[in-house]
Amino acid sequence: MDQLSSPRLILRRWTEQDAEVMFEMASDPVIGTRAGWRPHETVQDSLDFIIESARRPDVYAIIQRSTGRPIGCVELFHDPNIMRKGPKDAEIGYWVGSAYWNQGYATEAVGILLDKAFSSGIPKVWGQCLEDNIASYRVLERCGFRFHHRGICENPVLGEVTVRFYTLSRKERPSS
Repeated sequence: MDQLSSPRLILRRWTEQDAEVMFEMASDPVIGTRAGWRPHETVQDSLDFIIESARRPDVYAIIQRSTGRPIGCVELFHDPNIMRKGPKDAEIGYWVGSAYWNQGYATEAVGILLDKAFSSGIPKVWGQCLEDNIASYRVLERCGFRFHHRGICENPVLGEVTVRFYTLSRKERPSS
């Protein structure tokens, strides 16, 4: 099984058995709204996400090592149709259940996935977050990302939103 880790976290693929736990977190309207997607309304919504994520190579459940429980999600997108710049670039996305906020888990999970991205030859990783999601852009900044620009985007759930875009290249990444 494709698995990455740090002292506090394990990143592993989602399993269908995680649907209930994901639903507990992803049904929180604050999580979905801050991440730009519709909150899950049923366990089936969470199961559908898990099944869909199995088709994408770098979608991971963030597992708290001490409990073995999923606490969020992190993904590296490789779709050149959504990339902002170079075709070899990637984009990172993440969310953590609200019970786990302000404990450094998102920063740690993003760092783990950045290690994988840069060691596999990806030259630049992009991150984006809603303008008012201060916690999310602080995660990016703590991981070494630099502000690139603001943009107005059309989100299928939220409508027109202001988004902050960040970048981090392999050569600019601070030493861990």
